[in-house]
Amino acid sequence: MSAAPSTIHVLDKADYSKHHLVDVPSTEPAPLAPSSLRLQPKMLGLTTNNLTYARLGHLMGWYDIYPLPPATPEPYSDIDAYGRIAAWGYAEIVESTVPEITPGQTVYGFHPISTGIETVRVEYAEHGGKRIASQIIVLDEHRQHLWKVYNRYQVCSPLKQLEQSKGLDSLGWDSLMQGLFATGYNLSTYAFAWSDENRIHPGGKGEWTAQDADLRDATVVMLNASGKTAMSFAYCLRQNRPKEHQPRTIIGVGSPVSIKTIEKIGLYDKVVLNSEHEATKAFIEAASTIRIVLLDFGAREGAAETWHATLSSSQVPFTLVTIGGEVKVQDPEAARKRLANLLTLNVVNASLLREKGIEVGGENYFKEFYRAFDEFKGCVKGTKLVWGAGLNGWRDGWEAFCKDEVRADTGLVYRV
Repeated sequence: MSAAPSTIHVLDKADYSKHHLVDVPSTEPAPLAPSSLRLQPKMLGLTTNNLTYARLGHLMGWYDIYPLPPATPEPYSDIDAYGRIAAWGYAEIVESTVPEITPGQTVYGFHPISTGIETVRVEYAEHGGKRIASQIIVLDEHRQHLWKVYNRYQVCSPLKQLEQSKGLDSLGWDSLMQGLFATGYNLSTYAFAWSDENRIHPGGKGEWTAQDADLRDATVVMLNASGKTAMSFAYCLRQNRPKEHQPRTIIGVGSPVSIKTIEKIGLYDKVVLNSEHEATKAFIEAASTIRIVLLDFGAREGAAETWHATLSSSQVPFTLVTIGGEVKVQDPEAARKRLANLLTLNVVNASLLREKGIEVGGENYFKEFYRAFDEFKGCVKGTKLVWGAGLNGWRDGWEAFCKDEVRADTGLVYRV
């Protein structure tokens, strides 16, 4: 039987603000190979990270994860000009040849923006020769050059059961923020580790000493503090670290548009505007802190450079860590130049931070992570879920992000 026609979200690789919903005709699917799953996306979250996947997809391999289907009509079948990225959320398993995984269950992970069905070949994740419960790894060769975080999936109950047991909004927070929370959680636990066993460089490689990781008596300054990854990191600094290893002060920095949202979040000891860098430097120096750690979670254009220049000129020891880029449509060459500049700025590798946690903790890593995330979801402030329907809704949300019209206090989630 032929697969039903589907609709996919296709981007112009040279300018991702040019985007299209494309109908793909039905095709005859090949028999499902052993150890494989057929998945249909059901719930996806849309954040600024998705725009990052589009902006840097040609450099980081994100356009390779889900290639354009062979039946994609012209002109969108031109893989040099067009592509599609993925989003975090839930997909339903419609067919399985994997032992103990049955149709009707769901998979949380990185899924295409599509109404169609994708096939992946998988194996169970292991640690120390033992299977990690509910964790699988995608094995398809065309995506093995990616960060491993994009190939790790969690097998879950059917979506209706999850809605009954967890609640719809809880699933929405999963789709919107689980990946972002993981970056904040792992940055706090493993980059700024309080034990030698856990410590790893924020970028995953290079020297990172116990002194580099030590946040005791430090002042942490966070640019784009209204962002969901920043909010997650600030939460973890206070709620998922021993009190004696927490920073002295956490300062949230934002624009006039986002400042009220940052204040409502309630995770920052002090909230300031992007323009208040000199006054903040004076405040920090007067507080006799022993260290300044500046984290850029994707500040507005020019803000990161200004804050870096101001705080690094202080006599207080200074460290910069870069997590994201500003929300701005960039052509591939501009994105390439920015990435080249970022390589000298302690750029966070979210995948290697997570792999460090799995290496140390195995199955216990996931138990502790899901516990922490569930607690976080129970006390989220300053952000509300906004539900949309179908790919038409996704298209409108994408358009709003490209025009910088999505408020800092809004989280977009779609039932596909």
